[in-house]
Amino acid sequence: MRFLLSLATLPFLALAAPPSSPTITRIVFSGSGCPNDSGSVKTDSATLSDTAGVSFTQLKGDSTDNCAVHIESAGASSGWQVAVRQVDYVGDVNLKGNSGLDTYTQVFWSENAGNTGVLTGGLTCAGPEIKDYITVRSSTADLKWSKCTGTDGNPGILNVNFRPVIQGDFGTYDFKHAAWKLEWRKC
Repeated sequence: MRFLLSLATLPFLALAAPPSSPTITRIVFSGSGCPNDSGSVKTDSATLSDTAGVSFTQLKGDSTDNCAVHIESAGASSGWQVAVRQVDYVGDVNLKGNSGLDTYTQVFWSENAGNTGVLTGGLTCAGPEIKDYITVRSSTADLKWSKCTGTDGNPGILNVNFRPVIQGDFGTYDFKHAAWKLEWRKC
């Protein structure tokens, strides 16, 4: 019975952040939706724990933009890996007629840039209009894991590139916030 209980709790242990989550030491951003000298992206959290997030001031438009965020961190407990499981983007969206908003998020670690994950989401307007403050959520089972943290607690450089795309008759977006759900595992 004790053995069965241990196996049943194992999946939940893989979801929790390590005893010491890494502190964000540097954040760099780039792209048409967040030019690197604009100060238009701010981190919402000081650590990469079970979640992390950023706020935007310039990620708005009527066709497409992109915002790439590059996060460096250190100080995690040794022997852990982290991956982005889910992304939520929150902001004002206006769609009219036959239009839609597609979202694409590329996630990779600089040390293994060839191993890139893509999360997609979106919203379709079939009626006269959608004009609301919305959340677009995407998740993946194809996790892209960081390197194993060593004594410096550095999981590597996390790169998250978000691209909203308007399709069809008419649409605008003004994204204010991004939240990433992170998953941790021992290595």
